[in-house]
Amino acid sequence: MEKIFLLSCLLILNISCVFKGEEFSIIGKWKAIESISSNGATQSRTDIEDGDEIIFEKNNIVIDHLKNKGKYEIIGDSLHLIFPKEEFFYFCRTNEWSSKKMTLDPVTNEYQFICDEGCSTIYKKIE
Repeated sequence: MEKIFLLSCLLILNISCVFKGEEFSIIGKWKAIESISSNGATQSRTDIEDGDEIIFEKNNIVIDHLKNKGKYEIIGDSLHLIFPKEEFFYFCRTNEWSSKKMTLDPVTNEYQFICDEGCSTIYKKIE
């Protein structure tokens, strides 16, 4: 009985270690699906219907929901969007189990959080 238990544990451990989520790639079309904010005491999540879309292409091309074309730089979890008339800075967080979602937290150009209590937008890859 003890051998069956140990064999079962090893099998479960082996299966869980073999599973790896799909590797994250920012390339593609992303749609805002959820907003996360906090008033300091409670966190709230709000679904976004018909959220803004943003497209990340190869060669560091980004196209926003207004069809403005710019460039992007991503280093680690730091995302910098550069458009002709303005720039945006974000922390880009991903879920290790789902390469189809990312969370963008707006930050200053020195990568300091803008919102003291948090103001994140979750995007889902749609293409």
